[in-house]
Amino acid sequence: MTGVSDSLKSAFRIKKGPSARIEEEFIHDKSASHIVSNPKPLLKGMGKRFELLPIRVSNFDNLLEDHGVERGMNILVSGGAGTGKTTLAMQSIYFGALAGEKGVYISFEEDPEKIKYHMKKNFGWDFYELEKKGLVSIVKFDPAKIARQVEEVLVKEAGMLRIKVKEMELPIVPDRIAIDSISALAIEFESEKSYRKYVKEMFHMLQAYNSVNLIISETEQNPKTYSRTGVEEFVGDGVIVLYNLKIAGVRKNALEILKMRSGKHSKEMVPYSINEKGIEIFFKEKTF
Repeated sequence: MTGVSDSLKSAFRIKKGPSARIEEEFIHDKSASHIVSNPKPLLKGMGKRFELLPIRVSNFDNLLEDHGVERGMNILVSGGAGTGKTTLAMQSIYFGALAGEKGVYISFEEDPEKIKYHMKKNFGWDFYELEKKGLVSIVKFDPAKIARQVEEVLVKEAGMLRIKVKEMELPIVPDRIAIDSISALAIEFESEKSYRKYVKEMFHMLQAYNSVNLIISETEQNPKTYSRTGVEEFVGDGVIVLYNLKIAGVRKNALEILKMRSGKHSKEMVPYSINEKGIEIFFKEKTF
């Protein structure tokens, strides 16, 4: 079927060497021989499919009955400006790496060097050292390029889109992947229908890595919807919402787990702060 053999395939390839980095390729390849229909031979961690992985952000795991989430889950992290979405994702990757769990951070906006600089300056998190040890990779992709290529394929293939993980050498098999942010990708698509199709395929592709995937979504400060189109929260396995509430003239932060398919979780909004430790969650306290 040409929708598969001529599909757009996303490949994350890490090059060996002292400055190991991930290269992103979006390839319109007419040869089906490169397609991996069964990801199991590619992914070294597939035997851990239902293993629980802690989020490792302050007391967040205490809000989960199982104190972790299943591998392969796509979790939306939603909130307005300044609520700490990037901090939460980077904190998860940083403390995961300290525990030997490898992480990949994909930025659609900010330069990786700037991200590493601010994380070290603000919180003392040394991502430079973690990259040298091969525990973390922080990369930037061009959302406009992705959107153009996806829409071109959809036009040529009459609306068919299949994204597969191309066979590749991966010195880092990620335990965590963070995407910052899917909203930056969404605004580059001319067609919302095309974006919706891409998101569904991208989420399926991320699941194949058997990692815990944190996908950042920009919203209003106190959102009623948690993503740009609604498809993200529908196809995602979990939704974490970060609020910036104005109470008696003072801004205060609260966190809510809207859904988490892997198990039972707290239904309450819990207060948190952003300080020199990163995000600090006060799970035993009531929300204001």
